[in-house]
Amino acid sequence: MPKIVDHEERREHIAQIVAEMLATVGVENTTIREISRQSGYSRGFIEHYFHSKEELITDALKWINEKSMERVEKKLKSLNGLAALRALNEVTLPINDQTRREWKVRMQFWGLAVVNPQHKKEQTKRIHLAEKIYLKYLEEARQLGEISADADLELIAQNLLHRIYGLSCNAILRPNYFTRQKQLEALDYVMDEIIKIS
Repeated sequence: MPKIVDHEERREHIAQIVAEMLATVGVENTTIREISRQSGYSRGFIEHYFHSKEELITDALKWINEKSMERVEKKLKSLNGLAALRALNEVTLPINDQTRREWKVRMQFWGLAVVNPQHKKEQTKRIHLAEKIYLKYLEEARQLGEISADADLELIAQNLLHRIYGLSCNAILRPNYFTRQKQLEALDYVMDEIIKIS
């Protein structure tokens, strides 16, 4: 009886290896040859699942974002409104090894998105999705009376997202300064500002 091959599992395994390489050695050194060496799969095998290095990188980013969302969903099970919004950001900030690696992959991808129209399109979709998630919890916060009824939720969501992206990038570039504690203090400051401006 022929062995059943789980193609999705293989794709995910390769995406995981690519994500780790992007976070540790960067885009230039993440070659198909090196991916093959680290995964144990032949180059032909990898190219059967992925048609280009760009597709490998896109799948690696998709993989880390899926893992991140799994953590978020666990953390937010019983939370809503501003408490959920704060928890969501705490879980995604680069405050531990796992989330630091994820942010390093995101930053590598952003560098590509600046010059590659397909990556730019993918990144724009991800930004819109993040804003949509923020809006969900901001709407809950409004219904709970945590922020005013006439607050511009879209503007708040965009500003919060920009702040979190900026904080995360700074934390990756200046890890000795932006410790876990400093990042959480900055997050609390930003969350307090939401309440004040709304």
